Amino acid sequence: MKRVGMAMALLLVASSATAAENFALHRPVTGSPICKPGEEAIKAVDGRLSSKTEHKFCTLEKPAWLQIDLQARRQVRELVVKHAGAGGEAVAMNTRAYTLALSEDGRQWRQVVSVRDNRDSVRRHVIAPTWARYVRLEVSEPAQDPADPATRIYEVEVR
Repeated sequence: MKRVGMAMALLLVASSATAAENFALHRPVTGSPICKPGEEAIKAVDGRLSSKTEHKFCTLEKPAWLQIDLQARRQVRELVVKHAGAGGEAVAMNTRAYTLALSEDGRQWRQVVSVRDNRDSVRRHVIAPTWARYVRLEVSEPAQDPADPATRIYEVEVR
């Protein structure tokens, strides 16, 4: 009976870990200049996706950047980036190359993710647990098609 109870306890811990809080949700965010009104950086942390493409951060700046202030030190274990395809746009518009970095003070950064040929609409990055207050996404190649200059980020989740 003790083994069954222990297994159930482990199962509960594992399931609660997968439903971890998104530390980035509704936090202060800054980023590159936007494509047009309504496509501000805040859209990347509002917790919403739309098939009408209205809940995205969009910029024509290259390299593009987005920085989130988690407002407290958090132990980060996973970063999720939702690209154009997640918001209902063509998969060819998904961000192609980007990095994610973490910082405790906003000055010294530790790169924890580097992606060179992304083709996924939703990309999950499980990392070694790292303490951070700030998260920075830098996009070096905005889309699969080199002729497409826009970076489109629908959501960044930090867990």
